[in-house]
Amino acid sequence: MEQPVQTVTYQCPNCNAPLEFDAHSGKFKCFYCDSTFTDEEIKEIFGKRDEKVDLEQNEPELNEEQEMQEEFTGQSALYNCPNCGAGVICDSLTSSTRCHFCHTPVVLSGRLSGEFKPDVLIPFSVTKEQARSKFDEFTKGKFFLPRDFTSEAQISNLSQLYVPYWLKSGIVDANMDALGKVIRSWSSGDTHYTNTKEYRVERTSELAFIRVPCDGSKRIDDALMESIEPFNYTGIKPFSMSYLSGTPAEKYDVNKEEAAKRIDERVRQAADAELRRTAEVYTRLENVRISTNYRSAQYVYALLPVWFLNYQYKGKDFSFVINGQTGLTFGQLPVSSGKLFLVSAAIFIAILLIVTFLGGVCFGG
Repeated sequence: MEQPVQTVTYQCPNCNAPLEFDAHSGKFKCFYCDSTFTDEEIKEIFGKRDEKVDLEQNEPELNEEQEMQEEFTGQSALYNCPNCGAGVICDSLTSSTRCHFCHTPVVLSGRLSGEFKPDVLIPFSVTKEQARSKFDEFTKGKFFLPRDFTSEAQISNLSQLYVPYWLKSGIVDANMDALGKVIRSWSSGDTHYTNTKEYRVERTSELAFIRVPCDGSKRIDDALMESIEPFNYTGIKPFSMSYLSGTPAEKYDVNKEEAAKRIDERVRQAADAELRRTAEVYTRLENVRISTNYRSAQYVYALLPVWFLNYQYKGKDFSFVINGQTGLTFGQLPVSSGKLFLVSAAIFIAILLIVTFLGGVCFGG
């Protein structure tokens, strides 16, 4: 039988109600008695308990039968709510959530141990109200959207999530070898001349890359996450479980080596652009070969803030996302086939009436 996941909660020292991180004030707030606490105060109150939880998170070795059982039940997990005692099933990648019965925010501390414990985190700065406002701004004036896409019921699904990310930093030796052409054209009388000079172009550069990101969730599209970059790393903080109180979070299921492939391709593309910039004297470059080699590299496992709104229309998924720190937005918008048909029909009828009217005038003339 599957054992419940170990959990922790953060409760107000004044009234014992749940504490949550408030993006508006940047503090931890009790929404029952309005008490607020700074990060330093939370660490002072709960620090010793959290350290003890960290020490107790070493997962026991499993025998073959237990491994088979875990594989069979690996898509879900059970936890007991510390507030009401209810047994709640959640997704196997979830690191923090709310009790479905009493809505108490719960951190699944067992999901944040060992290799799954993040190094750093960027707290939310964009509030729910600001996220709704950005959604309204993004959809304003877009007539062809399905009516229920901007309904109150749909907007209420706008939710925040700490997304797992791998951040890679390092020093890269980048090299370019290419054929550069300088082309000059002129005319004399009726004759047009073209002079082409060819050069071997070599460029070498040492480039520093700091915290190039790649999201660590297979369920989230990489291109979607890249569309709301960059994050401002000056707002980064050492990881603390308290920031997850009241906000869902996921642990990674894309390991560091898998993420490195995408990060390295992004680094190669950036190096390509930088090296080409140094060769702008040439009319064009051909047979370009770019190579990159990391002289040093460091990885950081981070949780970064994102607002999500997902919508299904005619069997297709559409996503709207907001960078939970900077407010940068990106969305894929559905087109209402009904509205498109009505507009097309109206245009067709208008053209038909114009043609009929003009034909009548011509006939009468």
